[in-house]
Amino acid sequence: MRNISSETYSVKLNSSEFSYFYRFGMQRYIQDMLLSRQVIRPKEEFYNCHRWSRQSVCAVNRNDESGRAYFDNIVSCHNAKSCAVCAPRIMGVRSVEIRQAVHQWLCESPDHTCYMITLTFSHHATDRLQDLLDRFRDSVKFYWSHRTVVSFFRDCGYLGRITSTEIQFSQKNGFHPHQHVLIFSNKISLDVEKLRQLWMVSLHASGLTGADDIAFSIVEARSAEKYLTKISSEMALGNLKEGRATGHYSPFQLAFEGLTSQASWAEDAFSEYFSAVRGKHFLFWSKGLKKYFGIGNVSDSDICEGASDNLTHFLDFLSENFVKFSWAEKAELLKIGSANDYAAADIFFSSRGIKYWRNYNE
Repeated sequence: MRNISSETYSVKLNSSEFSYFYRFGMQRYIQDMLLSRQVIRPKEEFYNCHRWSRQSVCAVNRNDESGRAYFDNIVSCHNAKSCAVCAPRIMGVRSVEIRQAVHQWLCESPDHTCYMITLTFSHHATDRLQDLLDRFRDSVKFYWSHRTVVSFFRDCGYLGRITSTEIQFSQKNGFHPHQHVLIFSNKISLDVEKLRQLWMVSLHASGLTGADDIAFSIVEARSAEKYLTKISSEMALGNLKEGRATGHYSPFQLAFEGLTSQASWAEDAFSEYFSAVRGKHFLFWSKGLKKYFGIGNVSDSDICEGASDNLTHFLDFLSENFVKFSWAEKAELLKIGSANDYAAADIFFSSRGIKYWRNYNE
């Protein structure tokens, strides 16, 4: 399988900061790599994300609170699992929602707490990810519908749960799907052994196995920080070199390995991951939980279109120029917008013989 030269995409790859250049460089690498392997087609939104515009005028807007800048009126794939540009933006909003819910719940009563359950199972290098996900889904469904589990949480002041599915990969053991489940309930005396054994029963019911001291764990998590760290590890794109040291890779660490090391095994694994998770959602709130906390049901698409942000307009330019910009130029323009630097914008556009407007309607 042909590898794509990292020289085309690598900018500041040794920087400790995961900048716009990392995001856009990795996005373009992933798009081109998947296209070369015929995993995606040229007309798909994933391939065209941040390549094309939707209208005749493009805008750069700025979130004054976060200091980050975004393009408006461009094609966006709003893929929270595989897009290096869209995923961090989506995850940022989802993290705020979770933090709000946990804070409100814990402040409502001293009897309230949160528990974090981790569910996993045994896996091998020869297992196909799609097969593992299908069986894991069946195990999870069996577990949460078991009358003993239902009765246990009903009697403990259970309000609801947030579930995040994560996937890691190692060359030794293959893909490792697992879930982190944040439970909103009252403080209770946990029968951990009973809950663990029921998870083992659920695994066997769908043809999976696991070591009972590893496959199930539950801890009290009165702070959201540990949970947020867990669920954001696959999406936040930070610590990209960590996988190389530990031998365990998040999906974006796999992409980074393919980009920087020309590793065909990493490209193979990311391609399989992309195909297996396509169309799936890996972050769920139980029914009515968001409503209880007054959190609106903002879609990933809405987030990428800026519906959930309080954005300030920075500048406009004609879309015919956007499609000509390289990914590095797009990254540079967002960096300028994030700094609210019109002097730098003047240099950027004048050096390219392009006109821009602070307000296109003026």
